[in-house]
Amino acid sequence: MERKTSKRISLSGDTISIIVFFLILAMVMLVFTLLTDKFLTLENFSKLFKYLSNTALVALGLTFVVVVGHSDMSFHFVSCFAAMTMSFFIGKGLPPIPSILIGLLGGVMYGVLNGIAVGKYKLPDMIATIAIGSVAWGTAYLYSRGNYIYKNFLTSGIINLADGKLYGIPYPVIYLFVFYILAFIVLHRSKYGRRFYATGSNKIAATFSGINIQRYIIVAFALCTFFASFANMLMTAAQGNGNVKGGLVLLMPAYASIFVGISVFKKATVIGTFFGAFLIVMMQNGFTLLNAPFYIMDLIVGATLILAIILSRIEIKRKVKQPSPASGVPGLETGD
Repeated sequence: MERKTSKRISLSGDTISIIVFFLILAMVMLVFTLLTDKFLTLENFSKLFKYLSNTALVALGLTFVVVVGHSDMSFHFVSCFAAMTMSFFIGKGLPPIPSILIGLLGGVMYGVLNGIAVGKYKLPDMIATIAIGSVAWGTAYLYSRGNYIYKNFLTSGIINLADGKLYGIPYPVIYLFVFYILAFIVLHRSKYGRRFYATGSNKIAATFSGINIQRYIIVAFALCTFFASFANMLMTAAQGNGNVKGGLVLLMPAYASIFVGISVFKKATVIGTFFGAFLIVMMQNGFTLLNAPFYIMDLIVGATLILAIILSRIEIKRKVKQPSPASGVPGLETGD
């Protein structure tokens, strides 16, 4: 007599969180599709992904800072400085590429200062980055005293940075996927990326493993301001003028994107940040099509951020209660 055995398919908590997230994503898409026939169209999704590049690129840079266990409250201010630097040199007649590189260099410089202040001198990251960001925003005003910069924007070719296409694909979408693929390889498929996580997980253990944690913290802050600066440059090119306040809208969506990703994937990841940003931007896009007031979008982003933080904190507390082996970081080699 044969004994019949039944197999149960058990899902882990992490898998259930991912499934629930994609169900929520599908439900949101369905709701907007029912409310407006303009939502689920090729034209709208082309615009959605183009706008996604701004939020997602900023969030990508911030992901590195969160991975090393810190926060940055300056990147939106620094992005204003970088974009105004680019606009200033465009107005002086410099070609787009050198203007972009000078602006990015200025943004990265402030990121390095953040990294040195936090990584080397152990200053509180919130206070240090707010202070440095305020300096960056103040210097952004020096270019035009807060006035818009229009000169040479229509003739220099800088607008192609945001409006150009390659085989029908908008440049910002290409930037988005190229940078995300590179970041995924570095952060999740390399020894270098494991050291970022080791630095954020336990700085003392990372130091004894031979990791120069100061270097990784500095690199993380520099990447954060680099991506924020580049994203604001895309916005500036799309608008056709330099605006000293253009990057101030980047702070909340970037943090919301990361913490949505953390609440789903249980840690800061490149994939989690991407889908978190996609959810945020999709909701913003849907409410825009419905002609909702601007404050409704701010309210939704803020509420999403609060909910994501609560869910991520609950998961952290759950993991802390679980017994963990007293072993080092798996797969981590010493030396730097």
